[in-house]
Amino acid sequence: MSENLDIKRALSSCMKELLREKKFEDVTVAELCERSYISRRTFYRYFQDKFELLNFVHYDDFCRFFDDKSTPHALTILPLACEHLYQNREFYLQAFDVDGPGAFRDFCIDRLYIYLERDYGDALETDGERQFYISRILNAVFDSLQDWLRQEPCPPPEEYVAKALRSM
Repeated sequence: MSENLDIKRALSSCMKELLREKKFEDVTVAELCERSYISRRTFYRYFQDKFELLNFVHYDDFCRFFDDKSTPHALTILPLACEHLYQNREFYLQAFDVDGPGAFRDFCIDRLYIYLERDYGDALETDGERQFYISRILNAVFDSLQDWLRQEPCPPPEEYVAKALRSM
């Protein structure tokens, strides 16, 4: 079992390296296999395509911030997530630009929705209102994160988090 995870993580690491260098659409399975010293056959044993690998990268790399449903409040995730995004900025700037299956935006919104619904869902009367407002909030947060990471020079995460929390 751990060998499977080792292979997946080796491919994940290569994907992260390559996305620091180039756009996702320019990354090929052949290049991933060559860099990770894994055959194409082995790649396809674990992943259908590079989109599925990218989803694994997001899950394996970022879910530590989203999988603890006992987190006291949704806002407690923000400083941890921002520090991680900042430390891996080159990779996430490329990940932000991926559309379709493997989109980082969709990945984050799906996971954060649970927290916002838990923390603020009672304030809204209908499921439709809840879905509408929570989706708008998450899209605004995501756009703000993306704008922050694209700044040159990029302010440190604690500065961004303080500003973001003041604006809420």
